Amino acid sequence: MLKRILDSVLAVIAVAAVVGLGLTWVKRDDLVFWWASPRINYGEQPRTTIPVYLFAEQWAAHPDKKDNADLVPPGFTDNQATAQVDVFFIHGSSHFGFQWNAEAQDPAVKAVVDGPLMALDASVFNGCCRVFAPRYRQAHFASIERTSGNGRNALELAFNDIVRAWDSYVMDSNRGRPFFIVGHDQGAVLAQRLLDLRIEPGTRLTERMIAAYLIGGGIAERRFGGSFKNIKICETPTDSRCVVAWETFVAGTDPAEQPNAKEAWDNRAWTFLEEERRLCTNPLTWTVNAKGDASLHLGALPLGADIKISFGRIMGALPTPDPSRYRSLPALLPNYTSAECVDGFLMVPEPKHDAFKVGWRGDSNLHLSDITLFYGSLRQNLIDRSEAFLKTFNPDSLRAMPGAGGR
Repeated sequence: MLKRILDSVLAVIAVAAVVGLGLTWVKRDDLVFWWASPRINYGEQPRTTIPVYLFAEQWAAHPDKKDNADLVPPGFTDNQATAQVDVFFIHGSSHFGFQWNAEAQDPAVKAVVDGPLMALDASVFNGCCRVFAPRYRQAHFASIERTSGNGRNALELAFNDIVRAWDSYVMDSNRGRPFFIVGHDQGAVLAQRLLDLRIEPGTRLTERMIAAYLIGGGIAERRFGGSFKNIKICETPTDSRCVVAWETFVAGTDPAEQPNAKEAWDNRAWTFLEEERRLCTNPLTWTVNAKGDASLHLGALPLGADIKISFGRIMGALPTPDPSRYRSLPALLPNYTSAECVDGFLMVPEPKHDAFKVGWRGDSNLHLSDITLFYGSLRQNLIDRSEAFLKTFNPDSLRAMPGAGGR
């Protein structure tokens, strides 16, 4: 009798263990994020150092210093010295530490930002523009992955740095030049809010903005004609004072299962993106909600970012990119992929090259390849859009206006 009871108990334990392991596997991404998130509250973290943007060292990319945003693939040229246009680039998440905000000069953060993020993402802009990419006390990557009060506070601090960097750029470096605003990942969330504060009100800055590219972050379509009155959707390859946006996933998968940013700032409040239809611009056609054949594709950059979130990170190991991988760029792969906007997301065939399969949000979310998959097409569109804008832009008339270089 006792043996029968013991066997029953052991059977129940075994079943519970199997069920528990099954649930753990199903919820493995949630568990990774839970363990990887800071274990302290935002208000308990040590004070961080405020970046001062008068100094080039507080910029991950700046025309006055050598950095990985100067790199070009074979056959291309870095045109920053003669460019008539600027790009203000807000890089994505690279903070995986144990506080809600990183120090702007944290060595682990700088290794990721100065290495892969500048080489793979920021370098695409040097064909059209001088590249300005501020360091900032970025929020922990979990801040945009999971909605929380701590995460929102961390994003507020990060945004304060971005605004100060922007104002410093406008007053000290812009001098009335046309510009792009570009953000990727967390940077797209912050760039969207920067548009709210500095561009949407309808100032001389609004007149000088060629376009904003919000990549891998998500923006609700209803904002245009809603809280955005002066900023529109880019509907052609050369539209200006408008927004381009996309998030890349493997065709046939569900973006809701491995999402990017959960929230976005809309005028005066955070809104849940899962409740919104997102803007999707196809980077092969540069039109909205479109389908593009691979024959339109101008080249993918086959160099992946060696950034991974793993159980090693949970035990305290931080991503440590190999700097030697980012001293030069490989040749582009033309006609590599087709792309189609489906229900607000950009869907592509599963890439065959390992460089485009690296990420931390799952195999179907090609987040880290949002730019590199379309490197050649994005680079050319920035040039085309700049040239079209400059044909109608009269800098002399702006210089004649009081305060033309300011807000």
